Amino acid sequence: MIPHRSTALFGVIIFVAFLLIIFSSSPTSDSSIIYGPAKYIPRPKLPSLNNFRVPFRPSAHKPPEQKNSTSGESKWFTDWTWLNPFSSSITLDENRSVLPPLRQRQPVYTYYDSNGQNDKDEENADAKLLLAWRKAWFAQGFRPVVLSRAEAMNNQLYEAVQKLKLDPALEADFFKWLAWGHMGTGLLADWRCFPMAKYDDELLSYLRRDPIPTHITRFENFDSGLFAGERSRINDAIKEAIKAANDQAKSIIDVIPSDFFKVEQPSALAFYNSATITSHYPALAEKHVESTPSGRQALTELINSHLHNTFQSSFPSGIAVLKPLPEHTTALVEPALLLAHALAQCPSSAIPPSCPPNRLRCQPCTSSKPMPIVQPPAFKNVSELFTIGTVPHPFTLISLQAGSEQITTRHIRRETERDPWLREVTKELLGPERGGPSRVVSLKEAVAGDAAIPRSVWMTVENVPAKAGQPLPSTLLDEMEWQFGFAIPRDIPVPEENEDKTKKSKKPPKPSKEELDKEYMLIEKAREVLTKKDNNRVGIKNVAEAWNLADTEVWRFVRAYRARSVVERKKWEEEEQNFVGARAVED
Repeated sequence: MIPHRSTALFGVIIFVAFLLIIFSSSPTSDSSIIYGPAKYIPRPKLPSLNNFRVPFRPSAHKPPEQKNSTSGESKWFTDWTWLNPFSSSITLDENRSVLPPLRQRQPVYTYYDSNGQNDKDEENADAKLLLAWRKAWFAQGFRPVVLSRAEAMNNQLYEAVQKLKLDPALEADFFKWLAWGHMGTGLLADWRCFPMAKYDDELLSYLRRDPIPTHITRFENFDSGLFAGERSRINDAIKEAIKAANDQAKSIIDVIPSDFFKVEQPSALAFYNSATITSHYPALAEKHVESTPSGRQALTELINSHLHNTFQSSFPSGIAVLKPLPEHTTALVEPALLLAHALAQCPSSAIPPSCPPNRLRCQPCTSSKPMPIVQPPAFKNVSELFTIGTVPHPFTLISLQAGSEQITTRHIRRETERDPWLREVTKELLGPERGGPSRVVSLKEAVAGDAAIPRSVWMTVENVPAKAGQPLPSTLLDEMEWQFGFAIPRDIPVPEENEDKTKKSKKPPKPSKEELDKEYMLIEKAREVLTKKDNNRVGIKNVAEAWNLADTEVWRFVRAYRARSVVERKKWEEEEQNFVGARAVED
């Protein structure tokens, strides 16, 4: 007979084993599968044996360092798990952020061949127009490349074209297509053809995808403004054009069979060819007759004003400069405010204000009705509002709120809340009850998600070296122009009466000059703490980061995301440095 104690012990063992079997079993229902960013947001779930950390669990190696994944203090790892709340769980490195994979840039080619016939002034004017062309297409997610006769000569069909006796205009058209066919799949654009619409426009989204293999896309009533095609189809079209070439043809389109093409509407494209300039911009046409270089310079200014005006009309609600925790953070957001006023400024041009050729009924910018600028405390996920966010390091924010650089561990733990910046920025999106991890995921999407690309720009406070009363550095604005696609006005004063149009019931008083200078001083001191590893404040920086894990994660993510965009652009610039329009021309 089994003793009573043994029976009870046996029953307990069976009961515990039964619970472990139930809790460690995987759910089989399809409804439990979570897709997209939601899978990274913590939610209650049944315990599992896999979740118990045991002392003998094997250690994991850090993922290998990827090429071009560092810039200064910024380090990143590109992976599809970028929406995980904390990057260190993927990289096993506190200072390496997980970023989304770089978006594939569809190449857009243009053809330029001066043949040494233009004078220096004319070539410089052409180079400035080509630089504007590169910036506009790069900002829309493409990879702009300027081709010349050298690429045409590398096409196997070049000799066949050379044997033909062609009209000069038709021969030049052939050379464009030969260069395009040699480079391969992508777009072929005239260097006077510009994307003139929002980033998420349907046509531009279509052009960012791979061209259809069966046809070459062209656009109705657009002449040779833009084509999209696949390499083999391009060269097949050239072969047919060679067979059908004749003395009457003036364009390669005239000798390519129509069944090669698929015709679309050029709703998001602006083509500034001679016919367009003559019919819509007579003042520019007169300048071009007087002098080609000055006319080309005026055309560049006109196109830039149209690109800038298109940006402004894309955001009727204006520009939002995020300003959470407004007390003692005026200096913190002032660089973003300077950028906002530059973007809201009416573009300058020697030609009277006008509309782009694809939007002739637009509303040109006027000084009497400027683009509104607001300073909300929280991020608003609306498509009509462009957002500029400046993320402070936790140590910087604590210093500003305390009004002192002498921060102690006791002060951080006793006098400050955890992750205050992130909580304020996401309170309208997620409410007051959510924890830090879910807020990190939401803000990462607001910074680097597909919808965020055309609607926001984010910076870290410590990487914007602006001082009291000084304009934004030219190097920063030069880099920003590749994101916006147009020249940003410089040295724009901030009108005091237009600094904040938010309709809040109560706003903190504007700081005095002495208070503002002190804020800038504290930001500068915080920069030194964050960049110098041999000072005696490194320990307190680590304490601030440990106390504000979510704020620190967001700060590192934004810093790495911004740094990677600069590295990507500079790498492309190095590849294109020997070609026309790759960089600014000195006057």
